[in-house]
Amino acid sequence: MRIPTHHSPGRPTWLEIDLSAIAHNFHVARQTVGPTCGLYPVIKANAYGLGALPIAKTLTAAGAQGFCVAMVEEAIPLRAGGIDLPIVLLSGFIPGLERQVIALDLEPVVFDLDAARRLSHLRASTAPPIPVHVKIDTGMGRVGFDPNQLPEVIAELQKLPGIRLHSILSHLARADETEGVQTTREQLNRLEQAVAPFRQEVRLSLANSAGLLGSPATRLDWVRPGIMLYGASPFYPLRTWQEDHLRPVVRWLTHVLSIRQVPAGTPLGYGHEFVTRRESRIALLPVGYADGYGRMLKGRARILTHGRSAPVVGRISMDLTLTDVTGIPEVKAGSRVTLLGADGEEFIGIEEMADWMDTIPYEVLCRFGPRLPRHHLPYIP
Repeated sequence: MRIPTHHSPGRPTWLEIDLSAIAHNFHVARQTVGPTCGLYPVIKANAYGLGALPIAKTLTAAGAQGFCVAMVEEAIPLRAGGIDLPIVLLSGFIPGLERQVIALDLEPVVFDLDAARRLSHLRASTAPPIPVHVKIDTGMGRVGFDPNQLPEVIAELQKLPGIRLHSILSHLARADETEGVQTTREQLNRLEQAVAPFRQEVRLSLANSAGLLGSPATRLDWVRPGIMLYGASPFYPLRTWQEDHLRPVVRWLTHVLSIRQVPAGTPLGYGHEFVTRRESRIALLPVGYADGYGRMLKGRARILTHGRSAPVVGRISMDLTLTDVTGIPEVKAGSRVTLLGADGEEFIGIEEMADWMDTIPYEVLCRFGPRLPRHHLPYIP
């Protein structure tokens, strides 16, 4: 990952996103699925917190055939920013948003026939039909038609003017688990059995990042890679990003705000949960849980500065964090600090931070606060 050369003049804490790494990870997906399988990157939740529009532009240049978002409002800045590829609306839409779905030229996932009827009612007879994707529940237990309902669902859709069935999809529940192999196989079988009478008429989608990388039979006609594009393996802790030939995408950087020399026995932070055991140099960092650096990191996290590691101490505040840099005498006010990513030979990965937070890499990315500037290093093909 490239060394940062800039930061926001108004905020000494920022994210740096390597768009060339995003493109590399996309090409890993392309090489894995082959040239005929469609690739629709998942860029919901602001591309997992990293900036949907610049990432969509990068992935368009890299060869994406469409994108997936969760909700209508996520598509608005993409269309305004010039993204004209198909956008699949994974979580459907609530009543009242039909006109926006049509105006934004979105392809909604349908798991409720009333949604398709409302679209049909508003679609002008002279306009091209709206592509829709029918979701069936093959084992996720969340949303989707029962597979046995598929014939009547398709028959109903075929009667609706202004609607065109584009594909049938489902979602894998345990593709990222060793114990989930049988579940994944069963989900694939249910999908294939349900669509057998219509297989020549529709495209199928089942694979997420885990299915794409680990279950070749689930790749089908088009896939929906997400977390792998952002530099984390969907199989962690079973496999790492290195084993999946991915590249880290994000660095989280800040600067030391001030340094205090405190004697042994000094309590630090809210609740006085941490008390120094020796005379210590404590660095104050302008980052906190409002930025996504959560309170659960106390007593677990470390930071990197001057190519070395230092522990985070005391409770993390909304805007401030303390770290013990006693063993790194070079540290001073203004020293650069890495919260996530590489500093010399040292590295803090998304997976390591997820372990500290007792969560998954997805949530680490999605917790990045809106006040963190996102700086995108340009994509160099």
